[in-house]
Amino acid sequence: MSLLEVTDLHHVFHRGGKPPVYAVNGVSFQVEAGETLALIGESGSGKSTVGRLVLGLLTPTGGEVRFEGRSIAGLGRKESRDLRAKLQVVFQEPYESLNPRMRVGTIIEEPLRIHDPKMPAEQRRRRIVETLAAVGLGEEFLDRYPRQLSGGQQQRVGIARAVVTRPSLVVLDEPTSSLDVSVRARTLQLLGELQRDLGIGYVFISHDIHTVSHFSRRVAVMYLGRVVETGPTAEVLANPRHPYTRALLSAALSVDPNSRRVHVPLRGEIPSPTRLPAGCPLAGRCPIEQPECATTAVAHEQVGPAHTAACLNLEGRPSPLGPGEALEPVGEPR
Repeated sequence: MSLLEVTDLHHVFHRGGKPPVYAVNGVSFQVEAGETLALIGESGSGKSTVGRLVLGLLTPTGGEVRFEGRSIAGLGRKESRDLRAKLQVVFQEPYESLNPRMRVGTIIEEPLRIHDPKMPAEQRRRRIVETLAAVGLGEEFLDRYPRQLSGGQQQRVGIARAVVTRPSLVVLDEPTSSLDVSVRARTLQLLGELQRDLGIGYVFISHDIHTVSHFSRRVAVMYLGRVVETGPTAEVLANPRHPYTRALLSAALSVDPNSRRVHVPLRGEIPSPTRLPAGCPLAGRCPIEQPECATTAVAHEQVGPAHTAACLNLEGRPSPLGPGEALEPVGEPR
């Protein structure tokens, strides 16, 4: 049994007289305990909506989210509260996610008061101090307000708040996008250490290919509300099989200024999510499009060990990376 199972997930935003927005369209994946799955894709691909569905902040239009073997739909008040203790989130903007009127100690304490109200005050304080130390902050930060912290320190407080209840799964929604490079590296290292120590599973939402190559062992590539390719991160990045994945990788900046990549162009613009294509979602933009792509529904096919892609034209093609080039992970992915 997987820690998290997402099956044929759909979500439609209804807008009162305006055409509905089909934000998520049949997404399926699993996350094991202690594993990181990255969701990547350009803005508007549905990554954050999937994260909110996993957290139960949105109700699916169709499909199911199962956490620790149980569906999260239709839970009672007590069951929902128990779920929140095990299923947490770290948001993209650290300052906006913290209450500016609360001190750091109160921010971190709040989940414990809600989810474990019978915990003695002395034990609760020990847990807060231990968690703060785990994210690299000392007791002197307990009485500070968010405005008195740097961006990296604010994000560490957000992480401490997320893990203080000892969750099983954390959704990381672009947790490092607002941080500079050095702080980003330290934050990712911290998340990796917490994962090793606590066995936390992560759903890592990002558009940064290089960060994903460092932090995640598996990746799911999203386009127009669908997963178009999924597999081990190293395999997908080194041997992308879907045309959209190839185009996405070819647009990523290389750390080597002398490297040359094969540019994979896509025609036109992303289709409107209010009127989805009948066939492949990339039809009309794809460089290897065939006539049947516009009308034929596309299913995932196995293209390697634990590696699938949803394309009607899956013959082997060269990587968009230059000769001998690879997106090498900075550390051991989780």
